[in-house]
Amino acid sequence: MELPMVDDVLIALAVGFLIVRQFRWRSAEPRRMLVTPLVVIAVGLVYLGFELGGGFRAADWLLAGELVLVAGTGAAMGRVTRFRRADGLQYRLTGPGIALWAVFLAIRIGSFALAGVLGAHLLDATGLILVSFGVNRLAASLVVRHRIVHCGDTTPACGRENAGTRR
Repeated sequence: MELPMVDDVLIALAVGFLIVRQFRWRSAEPRRMLVTPLVVIAVGLVYLGFELGGGFRAADWLLAGELVLVAGTGAAMGRVTRFRRADGLQYRLTGPGIALWAVFLAIRIGSFALAGVLGAHLLDATGLILVSFGVNRLAASLVVRHRIVHCGDTTPACGRENAGTRR
């Protein structure tokens, strides 16, 4: 097995773990929400630095479009996030989040397909997977933080659900 394939498998497992984690109740501490996305983006950028050996090609600028799309899906995930009061305020992604993750994966698969057709080697770079995931999570975290900060203690982050421990 080649080393790059091992990297891809490890990254896929880590991203899978982080996706599953989005559907579990977590403490809604605004100060801590940005740590994981920023670390994932930083690791992805470092990884991209090693993968940039071939330099940029004109088609590589399509990655900006991908980042806008994954940020959009992340922001939508932040909007469909639900809150509850149990040991403080907690949050998790809800059912529509599954569809949004499918959109995220479709964007990544589309990027891989475009990379092959256009010769955009950065679109199929392993580091970009991490950067895309991190940008998605950063956008979701910023929306969730905004909802928490601007809603105060009235209802759980301005959601329609009650303040109970609904599951």
